[in-house]
Amino acid sequence: MTGIITRTMATTMTKMSIALMLALSTSSVYAAQDNAYHHEAELSFLDSDDGGDGGDGLVNANYRYYFKAVEQADKPYALAGFFHQGSTVAARYATTDVEDLYNISGEYVFDSKWFIGAEVSRLNIEEDNYSSSPDSFTTYSANLGYFFTDHSALTLNYSRMSESESSSFASATYNSEAYISRDLDVFNLTYEHFISLQSTAGVMLTGKFTYSDDQYTINSSSTAIDNLGQVTIRDSKIYMGYNNYNLAINADWYINNAWSVGANVEQRYVDTSYNFSDTSFDNQGDNDQIDTYTGINTRYVWRFADVFSAKFSLDHSYFNGEYDNDSQTSFSVGINARF
Repeated sequence: MTGIITRTMATTMTKMSIALMLALSTSSVYAAQDNAYHHEAELSFLDSDDGGDGGDGLVNANYRYYFKAVEQADKPYALAGFFHQGSTVAARYATTDVEDLYNISGEYVFDSKWFIGAEVSRLNIEEDNYSSSPDSFTTYSANLGYFFTDHSALTLNYSRMSESESSSFASATYNSEAYISRDLDVFNLTYEHFISLQSTAGVMLTGKFTYSDDQYTINSSSTAIDNLGQVTIRDSKIYMGYNNYNLAINADWYINNAWSVGANVEQRYVDTSYNFSDTSFDNQGDNDQIDTYTGINTRYVWRFADVFSAKFSLDHSYFNGEYDNDSQTSFSVGINARF
């Protein structure tokens, strides 16, 4: 029932968004003043069809403070922060039916155009939905980068997440203990470059290479006593390791400062190793696969007041994997305040 309601809402909202965006592009609206700002706050809602299976809506709240004023006139509104090239601090909260995300971050830009940043994220998950893994994760990130020009930047980012959890159960005839751990290391190298055009605002190009090492382990032991008093001891281990290599290219064409259309392609190579061992057997091996993601999108920013803007986005993505194919359409609407 929930899935049906979610899909119906997503379809209705998508039709409304397309109609609204067409109306805004063909009619004159209030001419908001593009004043410089230090504060930016945003509240948005995202929904997707998850390939037709229904999806959980995501509510997202962001706040960012810029230490020097951001000029937003004569440039795409969505890229004002990129062109700013100044120090910032930010906070974020996002929630779905089963997850809550808390995030704080900061970035300092030197006069030499080098910049450094740090970020901490906490993800809480409802334990009933993910009972075989830790119910919360904390990720620490650091980045180093350089602004080559007013329109280009190179960023190297490293993220680390390490969580563990133990559980136990005991009764008159049975007791068990389990230790669950997950360690994730991620390296990102990102290059961003904006190309100005004469007839339209320009094109934003982004290239990203990502490597991640993800290791997941469950060690468990149990002791059982049957009706005859016979004792059975069982020890087992589950290990899954993933080495991921991702290469992604995105291009967003800004028809004007408010409206953009874009496309992206990403190829992912995954090297998986596993080891399932028990008192009576041991099974281990590895597997390789290559998956491809492609997508298109359109985004619109309606500046209906000097401070407030409405933001709309529509995305469609397609997943082409070695063992599965899928597609997804998502829609987002939000209110943005800059002052």
